[in-house]
Amino acid sequence: MDDLFSYQPPNFGQLYEEWLAFHKANPRVYELICTYCDQVIARGHENYAIATIWERLRWHFHMETSDPDFKLPNNHRAYYARFWMKQHPQHPDFFRTATLRSISNTPRDRFGRDC
Repeated sequence: MDDLFSYQPPNFGQLYEEWLAFHKANPRVYELICTYCDQVIARGHENYAIATIWERLRWHFHMETSDPDFKLPNNHRAYYARFWMKQHPQHPDFFRTATLRSISNTPRDRFGRDC
C-alpha cells in the first residue's frame, strides 16, 4: 500500500487522524471500496457517490460477515473518496467532493459545496 502519510489534506487534524487509524485497523474496508468502484466502472459509470458505496459496505458488514455490530463512521467517507481518487489517477473526478469542513471556514451551500 502506498504511504498513507503522503495523502494529507491541508491543515489535516483530528478527523484525518481518526480516519487514518480506522483505515490502518480495517484494511478490508478500502479493499471493498476498490472492488465496488471497479464494479461501478465496469458498468460504464464515470462518476459515482461514495455515500452509495458506503451503504453497500454497511450491508456487507451487517449481512455478509460474522460481525453485525461493525461500525462505519460517516466522517470517514470523504477521506476514503479522496484517497481512492489519489490511488486511481485515471479517475480524478469519480467522486464529487466538497471542501472538507474540518479544514475550511468557507461558506457552503446545504450540500457542503463552497459558495
